[in-house]
Formats: sequence, structure tokens, C-alpha cells
Amino acid sequence: MKRGIHYLSVSLRYGIFAIAVALAACSKTVKVNIPPQSQQVVVDGSIENGTPPIILLSESQQFFGTTNLNNLGAYFVHGAKIKISGSDGSSVQLQEFCLQDLNLPQAQVQQILSVLGYTSVDSANALNICAYTVPDIVNYFTTGNCSYTGNQRVTYTMDVMTPPIYAGQHDSIHLTAVTTIPTAIGLDSLVVRPDADPTYADSFSAVYAYVTVPDTFGNFIRYLTKENSQAYFPPPGGSVYDDKLFVGLTINLPLERGQSPDTKFNLNTTTYFPRGDTLTVKWSNIDANTYNFYYTMENDGGNSPFSSPVKIIGNVNNGLGCFAGYGTKYYSIYVP
Repeated sequence: MKRGIHYLSVSLRYGIFAIAVALAACSKTVKVNIPPQSQQVVVDGSIENGTPPIILLSESQQFFGTTNLNNLGAYFVHGAKIKISGSDGSSVQLQEFCLQDLNLPQAQVQQILSVLGYTSVDSANALNICAYTVPDIVNYFTTGNCSYTGNQRVTYTMDVMTPPIYAGQHDSIHLTAVTTIPTAIGLDSLVVRPDADPTYADSFSAVYAYVTVPDTFGNFIRYLTKENSQAYFPPPGGSVYDDKLFVGLTINLPLERGQSPDTKFNLNTTTYFPRGDTLTVKWSNIDANTYNFYYTMENDGGNSPFSSPVKIIGNVNNGLGCFAGYGTKYYSIYVP
């Protein structure tokens, strides 16, 4: 018996020693040196059926670099030459516009910010967004018409030539990207259902999208939502879907509320919409490259320290980002 107690005592001492070593190891400071990366041009571009192309160019920043939040406009790339060419033989040379240089009425400033995915702010505090688009873009926002818009089933090539933008650089930077606007298939209908949780039933309702998926593989969609006159935003749970599990089926998809990045996430209401609001859904068919970009970007682990590194798959040659084509239909429903 004493011998057994002696073995138990030794085992406990070794166990306590092992725990102490493990705890000490957990508290060790690990320094990781991340080598500086060469700066690149970042493309945020799109073309949609019935809508002119819009391209934003900015400079990439170091992971631990300093970003001046009071002067974000300084990171835009100016003076680039951009041409968009379609497989239907069409083409257009884009022109650079900076929002604060246009002297537009407040309502049009809000409209442009909404199209670009920015929250509404008063014009005095509006970020000086600089974008490349068609020369008659102001006419598009006032009348809905302009000289060049996207068409379904057309492949578009973006060709960009920027001036030297980095210290010590003497050569221009040449970027290209290709995207296709697929056929805008759309969805069948939107249906409002009561909130299943009685705690929120008086204030929120669920909205389902009924969708008939084509019976051929290779269909991808992206959707954004907006409430009333707000901007369109992607849902926090992901905005893109493929058809691998649903080919040839009719499914009902519970929609998530699109949210701006500065909105506090609420798990209890993310799949519900406020009663009394008008919901508008931007439902877009996209090609595989656009799907891969948004899927990898939206599944990068977010702010979790335990997530694995994810390489975001863009479609820009010699740069970062995406030039995306959208075959889009819009649907609105009142949430009673």
C-alpha cells in the first residue's frame, strides 16, 4: 500500500512539473518577422448589365504599415489610362473623376456613395472617392443614360496603364483582367415569414428567396441587400453561392441582412429584417473568377486569431483585386 502511495506521489509531482513547463511554454514571447512586400496596385472594378464600368485603383499597404485614416484619398492611384473592351466589339476609354471635384448636389453625392458601397454621410465629411468611369457619368446619375454600359453574355477586358507611383520606380505599371456578364437568371420570388423567435416577432420578419437553379453546372450568384434608401451591402455570412448541391432544384434561401463594416453584428437578427421597411435585393449572376475572389475574401477568418491564412484569389494580372461582371436583377418587397 505504501509503495502504491509512493508511486502516486511521484506521478503527481511529475504531472505538476509537466503542467508548470507547459504553462511556462505558453507564456513565451514569439517574435515573427514579416518581410516587407513590394507594393502593388489594387483594383476594385465592376461592370453590370445596363450600368457603366466603374474602376477604383489604390495602392496596397504593408501589413503592419501606418494608415492615415484622415486622408484615405491619398491612397488612390491617379493619372491611369484605362480601356474597357467587349467581345461584342465595343470599347470605351475611361476618365478619372474625384467626388469632391464634381460640385454635385448633396442628393447626387449620396447616390454615388451608395452605388460605390459607402454609408451615407454629410457632404462636408464625404471621403474624396476617385474612380475611373465613362466620361458622361454625371448624365447617368441624373437621367439613367450614358454612352457605354454592360450587356449580358459579353466578355469584357480591362486594360490599365498607371504612371510610376512608387519611390524609385521609373516604369509604368500594366494591369489586365477579364470578366464576363452572365445571363441574369434572377430568382422566382421573395416571401416574408414571421420571426420564429417570439422575442423578436413584433419587430422583425424573415425573408426567403425562392430560386430555381439551372440544370447545368457552373452557375454562381452574389447578392446584396439594402433597406429603404440605404446603400447596398453584402451579408456578413457571405454573399456568394455556387450550384454544386442544387443543380436543377428549386430551393428557398433565407436571406441575411446586408451590413456595413461598421455595424455591430447581432446573431439573433442577422437573418431577419425590420418590419415596416422596404427590402431591395440585388441578385447577380457572376462568373467563376468573381465567385472565387469574393468566396476567398469573405472566408479569410475575419478577426479571429485562430484562423488559417487564406490567399485571396483575384483575377487581375500584375496586380491585386477583382474586375467583376454582374448579370443583375433587382427585387423589392415591403416587410409588413
